[in-house]
Amino acid sequence: MYNSQQQAGFALLISMLVVGVVISVGLSILDLSIKQVRLSSDARESELAFHAANAGMECARYWRRDEAALVENGQAMTPSCFGVSAGAVTPSNLAANVTGDGDAYKYEYDFTWGGGTEVRCTRVNMIVASSTTNGAGITINGMDTLVAGYPASSGTSRFCEAGSRCTTVSVQGYNLPCANTGGIGAVQREVLLEF
Repeated sequence: MYNSQQQAGFALLISMLVVGVVISVGLSILDLSIKQVRLSSDARESELAFHAANAGMECARYWRRDEAALVENGQAMTPSCFGVSAGAVTPSNLAANVTGDGDAYKYEYDFTWGGGTEVRCTRVNMIVASSTTNGAGITINGMDTLVAGYPASSGTSRFCEAGSRCTTVSVQGYNLPCANTGGIGAVQREVLLEF
């Protein structure tokens, strides 16, 4: 009888160890699954933000081409993209940042667009410089302060030759509406184009 009680205690100990191992493995698999779902969700949000930036770049290029006379002379324009109007956009004169012969203007506008769970924000920052044909060209200084995310490898100024029209477009795309881009869960992607 004493021997069977020892064996019953041993069986209980083995059962507890097996249950502990099974629970540990189960919790590890659950943790891994949660991380995979979170990673998948983050990738989706990142894709939404990138596509918002890329679509915004195409929109900015269209309006730069379509309203060339206005933007090169620093006049207001009314861009609309994705079925949404940005309203009248009045540029900032960058005379304080310019050396040489010509003018430079900065246009900033944004759109909240999309529907359902795919509402996103596109912010456009466009600098247009026009150099006179008989001058020495134009240099825009402080590009790193004028354009968020301007690459340090490009330096802090941009030179445009005499008679040329230079454009720098920086577009930020977000996975949330423009009013919520500073909040929790906001993912930002940026596209920069110079021509």
